[in-house]
Amino acid sequence: MENVALHGLKTNACPKREVPPHELGTNARSHRTRDYARYQRYKPENQNSGSESDDDHIMCDNLGIGQNIFHRLDRVSASDLYRPDMLHTIYLGLFKHMMHWIQGFLKKHGRLEAFNDVWKALPPYPGFLVHKKAYHEVTQWQGKEMRNLGSSILGVLTVALRQPGGAQVIPFKRALGCVRALVNFNLMAQYRSHMSDTIAFMEDYLDQFHKLKDIFLEF
Repeated sequence: MENVALHGLKTNACPKREVPPHELGTNARSHRTRDYARYQRYKPENQNSGSESDDDHIMCDNLGIGQNIFHRLDRVSASDLYRPDMLHTIYLGLFKHMMHWIQGFLKKHGRLEAFNDVWKALPPYPGFLVHKKAYHEVTQWQGKEMRNLGSSILGVLTVALRQPGGAQVIPFKRALGCVRALVNFNLMAQYRSHMSDTIAFMEDYLDQFHKLKDIFLEF
């Protein structure tokens, strides 16, 4: 929502790249980076003049173009003014969505009770807050609880999905692979500094997540 206010975006538009609404949620690095200065030069009356491409028309339709001083400053990349953070992007963003998918997946395969039993049976450990309630019984999740979830979700899910039936082997494997990729991405995103190798690892984990997440599509 910070990007919506900063750039005049619609809520179904990506602030960084020119991604059509139907492709949101995909690994969108192949799309063109937004150029807000170009959008400022765009005039609705030029739509039929041939001076702008069809892509420009589509992308500008996602914007509430107005007077934004940041778009006019030299050496300022407006799309980089707001930096994503772990709390809102990972813990209260991706992890929260993922847990909604997992709950539906577990319920479909009759493993929700097993998941809750393991969830509540985790022992105390320094820096780890013991879960006292089943996940669905918690009415409000804060950042510290979601950060705590990130350190335990893969192990709990692995135990809950053990001994799969014949038809469950592939779905369980893909579900675990998807969650593992996101957890690994989260762990590496916490590094204080990065090299080209760590960035490559993060991009690989993100690619794995996008390739496997269709196992949760119905949820």
